[in-house]
Amino acid sequence: MSNQIRAYRDQLGFKQEELGEQAGVTRQTIAAWENGEREPSLVQLSSIARIMGVAVELLQGLELPNSRDPNSFFSSLLFRADEPSALTPTIKQHLIQKVADYAAVEKLLGEIPVSPAKFPLDGYESEVIEDYSKEVRNWLGLGESAPVGDSLSLLESKGLKVLPYPLPAKISGFSACEEDWGCLVVVNSNDVAERQFFTSLHELAHLIFHHKEYRQPPERTKSSDPREKAANHLAGAILLPKNVIRREMRAYRDRWIPDPLLIDIKRRYGVSLRTILIRAEQAGIITKQQSGTQMGVLNKKCGGKDKDLPNSEIPMPQRLTRLERLTYTALLEDEPLTISRAAEILGKKTSEVHQELQTWKQYDVEVSD
Repeated sequence: MSNQIRAYRDQLGFKQEELGEQAGVTRQTIAAWENGEREPSLVQLSSIARIMGVAVELLQGLELPNSRDPNSFFSSLLFRADEPSALTPTIKQHLIQKVADYAAVEKLLGEIPVSPAKFPLDGYESEVIEDYSKEVRNWLGLGESAPVGDSLSLLESKGLKVLPYPLPAKISGFSACEEDWGCLVVVNSNDVAERQFFTSLHELAHLIFHHKEYRQPPERTKSSDPREKAANHLAGAILLPKNVIRREMRAYRDRWIPDPLLIDIKRRYGVSLRTILIRAEQAGIITKQQSGTQMGVLNKKCGGKDKDLPNSEIPMPQRLTRLERLTYTALLEDEPLTISRAAEILGKKTSEVHQELQTWKQYDVEVSD
């Protein structure tokens, strides 16, 4: 048990002091539990489980009730990154728990698992992807040029399961499609906002183009893989359609694109500076050579290809997730869901869920009046 508490605490980014404060014990007590010097009571263990959003069984090193083999389930995943081995058994078990909880809440409310329309694409065809991006934008309700904004919320509005989760740095995200649970997109919550947006749409592209591969796990993928290029291109085309790039940059055709313009477009469209340069090349505004040269200069200014220019950050929107909305709706409709179970599903304190439920009830009364 001690190793399991430490494993999940480390994975979810809790410090001993923080966990102890929320659980009502000292840091030394947490350390003693993790070192095997003492054992938490069942009440204390349940409290820790709720705080971290982890099932008590997982902290005890047990299998979840009605659990499935994590290796079997995760064999159907199509990873964006080429390091699937970075998903430890701890991460796998916790993600299975979270997806199972999500599916259980959907079932309570009669929600049908959703999958995007399939458009099989075996290779990389840029013009086909550009054309199809218009259909995807229409499906998302964006029209020809509207900014995507928070793509995580947008995908959730279509009924897809989206889970921000603190993944290892080697993995930006991944997706899965399972018959009973529908489609799932996981994004690395440690990443900056624009990368999470891009990742969610990249995984949407995999669900659209490569749906058949979820039952036939691909070999370890690389960035040069046609499937990855196709997914990257569709994500970029959804975020920044060619007509937007051409309108925004028409005065800079075959010219150096200034940093202030790149930052302005980034903030308005929620897309990284490097994606803007790639889209400018794909739209014919600048050449591939210029795109590469300007990308190299940008990387040098930023101190690395995974960093960005100072003062260009995009704040992550504060929002209710679809899972939160469904969970509170289930509580309001007197579905067989207890507040303690809702707290476990949402990874919140029971008192916090109870307080938020009162706010939902008050709003529901005001709307009814």
